[in-house]
Amino acid sequence: MELKMNKKIKLEKFDQYLKGKLKNPEFNKNYEMEKAKVAVAQKIAEIRQDSHLRQTDLAKKMHVSQQFISQIESGQETNLTLDTLFKLAKSLGRNIKISFPKSHSKNPIFEIA
Repeated sequence: MELKMNKKIKLEKFDQYLKGKLKNPEFNKNYEMEKAKVAVAQKIAEIRQDSHLRQTDLAKKMHVSQQFISQIESGQETNLTLDTLFKLAKSLGRNIKISFPKSHSKNPIFEIA
């Protein structure tokens, strides 16, 4: 019981800390960018797994290394281009949809569907 309570307190403290840090515009911008990268990486991994492909299978289809696929799926690939996204989509039998809906917020919202 003490361990669960301790984790909850630490999580609450982190949430408060993060809320404070997000008031800094530069930190907020970087945080949102990293959050978007992670969302894209997770979606690519999810689609690959739903297609019953291993990283090596997808790499062969794209003519890239398994390490490159791993970097994409872990969010470590820093130069994920539209060309690479198109190759990924084609290799996974998917389309890409990019839209720019109007926003009523100061900061753009990134959404992965």
